Amino acid sequence: MVATVLIALAVAPLPAAAIDMPCLTARLIVPWGAGSGTDLLFRALADAANGAGAKPRLEVVNFSGEDGVRGAREAREAPPEGCTLLAVHQSLMASYISGQADFGWDAFAPVARLTRTPVLIGARADAPFATVSEMLAAARAATGVSAASTKGMTSHFLFLQIADRTGASFRPVFLDGTRERLTALLSGTVDIGEINLASAQRHAASGALKALAVTGAERAEALPEVPTLREQGVDLVFAIDRGVMLPKAAKPELVEHYAKLFEAALADPRVAGLLEQHGTSAGFLGPKAYAGYWQDSFADWRRIAKEADLYRQPD
Repeated sequence: MVATVLIALAVAPLPAAAIDMPCLTARLIVPWGAGSGTDLLFRALADAANGAGAKPRLEVVNFSGEDGVRGAREAREAPPEGCTLLAVHQSLMASYISGQADFGWDAFAPVARLTRTPVLIGARADAPFATVSEMLAAARAATGVSAASTKGMTSHFLFLQIADRTGASFRPVFLDGTRERLTALLSGTVDIGEINLASAQRHAASGALKALAVTGAERAEALPEVPTLREQGVDLVFAIDRGVMLPKAAKPELVEHYAKLFEAALADPRVAGLLEQHGTSAGFLGPKAYAGYWQDSFADWRRIAKEADLYRQPD
């Protein structure tokens, strides 16, 4: 997989840049570690853009730490001349809501949403429920249902959103990361958790967990037998939405330049192949629509966080 994303990808040449930038290479800050799913996807996109003649060229720089806040801060403080970009998903919003960061999505100029990655809600193998409706009934019972998540992060907000839509509530079990949450689910320490579709396919097939629902708008090709939340009466579509930002004061022509660049890179067939491997689909939104996406998503998450007494900002 790593070899695949490092190949210079053959795509149609992009038009020459219509604006000048004071760099031959622009940093694309990925605020998580090398080798992560997010890192691999953005390396593939950068390679596709560079193979098509991007000017300036893109160089992925990992700037991990503080659940993505450290890299976001680095990008926020960079000059807005187009030589620094930031790879993002909803953790940018979650970190602000939880008080981990003192800035949110509106500290940047949205460029484009690129991909959408739904997840699977799985239950421990011996859970006394096998559907979402049964899970919700169990959650309303005296014993309740325990849900593995990382406090204040996207996994936590998934279950908060389900609770908001259904009136059910879950007993949170807070764990530090994806691996810890999956371990707890597979060992039966918790009742439910969210996992990526690649892991879900393997563990559901082996009987190590029960696949309750996928969170996308449609069923996943990898797990066609598993219904969506909406099919089971929960009005929610949830995905990890990856995109790109520039520093706040970036000029509109820079935003448009990079939006077009990434839209072209996203269309490359080798990028599409990698997305499929990760249970991910293209979900392009241009600058205006992407800004609207952030505005609407933040309003919903802030409301839910305030109701759950998790909102840690003065506004």
